[in-house]
Amino acid sequence: MTRRWLDVVFSSRPELRPARALLSPTWLGALAVLAANDHLLKGAGLLPGVLTGKLSDFAGMIVAPALLAALLGVTSRRGLLHCHIAVGLVFALINLSPACADAWSWLMGLVGFPWTITVDPTDLLALPALALGWRVLVPAMRPAAAPVSSVSLSRWPTRPEFGVAALGSLLCVATSDTTDGGEGDWGDEGGLFYQDFQGDVYLHNSHAEQDIVVRVRDLLPEVEIDCFNVQSKPGVLFSEALFGEGQTWSIPPGANVPARGDIDRVTRECYAVLVTSDSIPPTVLFWNADDISLDWIPGQHDAEGQYGPGAVELTADDDGRAAIADSQRPIVFPQRDPGENAYLPGSDAARVAWSNPPSGLHRITELALGSDGCAAFDFDDGLQRFYFCTPLTELPFEAGQYVSVEDQGDLLVLSRAPDPNDPAPVGQVQVAASRGNNLPSISDATIAAKPVFDTEIGPDLACGTVAQPQEFSAEFGGEIVRFKPGDKVELDDGAHHLTIYGVHAERRVILLPECAEGPDTLGDDLELVYVWTASQQQP
Repeated sequence: MTRRWLDVVFSSRPELRPARALLSPTWLGALAVLAANDHLLKGAGLLPGVLTGKLSDFAGMIVAPALLAALLGVTSRRGLLHCHIAVGLVFALINLSPACADAWSWLMGLVGFPWTITVDPTDLLALPALALGWRVLVPAMRPAAAPVSSVSLSRWPTRPEFGVAALGSLLCVATSDTTDGGEGDWGDEGGLFYQDFQGDVYLHNSHAEQDIVVRVRDLLPEVEIDCFNVQSKPGVLFSEALFGEGQTWSIPPGANVPARGDIDRVTRECYAVLVTSDSIPPTVLFWNADDISLDWIPGQHDAEGQYGPGAVELTADDDGRAAIADSQRPIVFPQRDPGENAYLPGSDAARVAWSNPPSGLHRITELALGSDGCAAFDFDDGLQRFYFCTPLTELPFEAGQYVSVEDQGDLLVLSRAPDPNDPAPVGQVQVAASRGNNLPSISDATIAAKPVFDTEIGPDLACGTVAQPQEFSAEFGGEIVRFKPGDKVELDDGAHHLTIYGVHAERRVILLPECAEGPDTLGDDLELVYVWTASQQQP
């Protein structure tokens, strides 16, 4: 049964006229959805942007294969299958590969229909519509007047079929994934007129003849920015890890396109986009929202006096190599390395950590300290093994003793406790690990952290985190000491002995929370461990 079905699908027998399907209600309906969605619904606010972004994809998967087959004069199921595969392959590549999206945008620009493509793998949800189009349209492609074997098939469309094929071709190549400014309308004089759009910073092609293809990438929506502390060196501090897939523009001479595509989705105090092309090195455009406000930008202009405050002027040389020529505000910052001596965020591998804390009083049956710095506690009440990972090379506890475990969220305290069956007092012993935005409170001691400002900073390339280093200070027993992450200090006031291990001390100014460890907000990222015992001074 399966082999018979495959034989039918891969048949090379001339039995189809795909042009017939172009007059079917299904194909014309899909074409109407494609036209209405791209030229009326997108950006009108009548339907959610997520829906309008997918309608064209589904309609296109029905329209394009039959149209391609009709234009190529295909007459067999095998040829029709190849058309479906070609459409699906191109659609998948431009939604998975920025390089393929760039190439397709360039190709569309050559034929006078500039595209912008948002690389969005979720668009591949439309691929099953290829199978739907096959099932519905193949019957419409078969001549109905006589058995297939006795019909002489004409490869090419009739006049009515050619008319809808031309209209379908125009609508397919004049479509775009954008809601503003990505597609053109034919003006009264036959020239291409580019729609006005709402935006702040925008790209303008000032070249008289050359189309310019560029790629712009918005910041990921989750990225948090301390705008004041990053404005001095945006080209250094904004790394590629912070930006999304982006979209590609093919910009004709005189045309304008928005620099960022998240106008309707993201509101910030400051914005950054990454601009690249074959000849433009990665460049960050960075601006404060108060400096360049949202406004209506004309789809095209030529005179220099028409430039808005957010204009970034692009040009190209005789070989077609694009470049950023100028900007109306100082918002252009080529990406560059921070330098060999720049401070990069500390390794997340060295952080304190612990497993689910078993709060309450427990008797230790076994305690093992591994070479990785993680202590494994086994308790006599059958609880799951508890792990406590810190820089401590030894712990002031041992098997047979009781400990009280106090879980305060970002502070975990382990305290020596007396045996419930033996009320004899035990020495005061406490070990605590702290992580998060705040430092722990220790009796008779003051712990603080202060940023180190006289140092260059750079991004963590994996997550894009940018942080200012901090140093700790501790006051205890009349003594004040300063120490950095990785340091150990010991203080004694004659009654108690305090040992502190600095683990992590930063103030973050750029953060992608889902990627980086530590607190999910900007600001302090502090970790330390302390051991509190009786004084070690001789009486």
